[in-house]
Amino acid sequence: MTTQRWKYREHEGRQGKFRVGDLVTVSSYALTTEQNDRLLTIDHSKLVGLIIAISKSGGDKYPIRVDWLNPIYKNMPTAFFFRELKRKRS
Repeated sequence: MTTQRWKYREHEGRQGKFRVGDLVTVSSYALTTEQNDRLLTIDHSKLVGLIIAISKSGGDKYPIRVDWLNPIYKNMPTAFFFRELKRKRS
């Protein structure tokens, strides 16, 4: 393994500050975007999701896939940009 690859190995599988397996909730920025309008009708403070995949290609507009724990309704958004999520602290 080259020195450069060794140095940047921590950045693989990341988008912003998120990694697969992180517990997240929606940020206030996500509530202002049009594609997440349905989140305004629910109590989003109790919403918790698990990051299940992060797209490696740079062309995806919403590369982070979230699987919601105890989803409040059937068709909840699952694709997000890193600004639309924040880590859930327990």
